[in-house]
Amino acid sequence: MQTGTGAFGRQYQIMYENDTHAAGSVDRVLFEKMIKLDEESVGLLYGSYTDLTPRYVPGSRPVLEKIVRRLKKKPETKTVENITRFCRKKVVERCKIGTVDMLFGGTEEDIIKRTTYWCTDIARVACVLFQVAGLPARILVTGNTNFAYCGHQVVEVYCDGKWRVADPTAGLPYEHPAWEIHQNPSLIGRKRPEGNDIFFPPGEQYESVAISNYYIDEAPQHSYETSRLNNYCRAILAHSAKQWEGGIRWIHGEDAV
Repeated sequence: MQTGTGAFGRQYQIMYENDTHAAGSVDRVLFEKMIKLDEESVGLLYGSYTDLTPRYVPGSRPVLEKIVRRLKKKPETKTVENITRFCRKKVVERCKIGTVDMLFGGTEEDIIKRTTYWCTDIARVACVLFQVAGLPARILVTGNTNFAYCGHQVVEVYCDGKWRVADPTAGLPYEHPAWEIHQNPSLIGRKRPEGNDIFFPPGEQYESVAISNYYIDEAPQHSYETSRLNNYCRAILAHSAKQWEGGIRWIHGEDAV
């Protein structure tokens, strides 16, 4: 199986190892332990890999509990929809700060309070909100390795007896697990939904997928140190702001032999 930061190949390994989150932080750890979803690993990843028993200790995260109390509904799919859209409306759309001034990482409570549009942080928020609601959830790292820097993070949540993808950055809950979307991107379409600021069509971001378990009760084992935008990511964002003048390409020599 292909695991860790190198799961998607050398270029993406360099990208993940230069992520703007603090070294040793939970977000870096999730990259380091991810498993690529493919024919070899699918049996494990949709089998015993993720614990489906409730992991949340009631009363341990009161701020998150208060949020979930308003969002948890019947059927479970409604809870998934509410939490996914909460992340878009209350975390992403309320964010008015520029990337240069943004903080990255921190606890989920910190992220909700300060707001952000950075998908790595938003996916982690959704993952723990699902778990507070009693729904097993895990982090999905996705990308299209046919292009440079086409990475995104979403969540897979276990609901009504099956895994299904939720994209909290875009506020879009889906009906299908990542494996099915990976095999058939048309399940979620190729056209960017209105308000979706991901720069490549949603279905195409599942060309490569990796999965990391992130359990809410293991928070004391992780570092939630925050960080600022690093020079590696700053240069990529500057290139993006110019509409990828000259084409989307590796600009830090990641593709050098």
